[in-house]
Amino acid sequence: MSNLRPRLTLLMLLSPLAAWCQTSGLGLWTGANAQYRFGKFELHANAQARFSDNVTVTRAYLGELGLSYNLNKHWELSAYYRYTGRLKYDKETTDWYYRPYHRFYGELSYDHKLGKNLKLDYRLRYQNQFKDDNEVLVADASYLRNKLEFSYDTPTRLTPFVSADLFYQLGDGFDQVRYKAGVNIKIDKQQSIDLSAFKDVPIGGGTPDGLIIGATYKLKLGSKKKK
Repeated sequence: MSNLRPRLTLLMLLSPLAAWCQTSGLGLWTGANAQYRFGKFELHANAQARFSDNVTVTRAYLGELGLSYNLNKHWELSAYYRYTGRLKYDKETTDWYYRPYHRFYGELSYDHKLGKNLKLDYRLRYQNQFKDDNEVLVADASYLRNKLEFSYDTPTRLTPFVSADLFYQLGDGFDQVRYKAGVNIKIDKQQSIDLSAFKDVPIGGGTPDGLIIGATYKLKLGSKKKK
């Protein structure tokens, strides 16, 4: 019975996404995340490939580096740089190419245990993105993002989670919410895999994108987070 309970919990968390699986245009975001903690600091290195059109087209690839500082038991500050190559169509040459984008973002994160097993995570992010236009950087878009996540610690290697990420474009208002449900699978003390399904839902009309599957390998190195 004890082994059945976490499986039922995971099923309940993922069930709202079941209907989305019928949507055409399935996507896949897959990558790796490495973290190295030293004292109150933590280095981050991430790489990801994004596929669309039922996982037949490489829509984008990206790499990013970041640094976090642990303010106290619950709060953390982070800063990141991300390089993205995004698939675009050139009308003049009638060719497809990967256009470079540069994103800088900062985050304020908060986590708190709600009882023995339930955990709340909140993240406020400001991001500013630029795109290469004939070797000149041009401002693309700036966003404020509020993300709320709940995860449930089980006696097994599985930690299911659900989250909602609200996007606010500066000067243009709220434009979408990203709903996600998934599970973290612990391999050992340092390694784990995140499997998830998510969907971006426009605010104020528009057609939602198809369901996206996420698969990320995570590696944690260095000292433990100080409480």
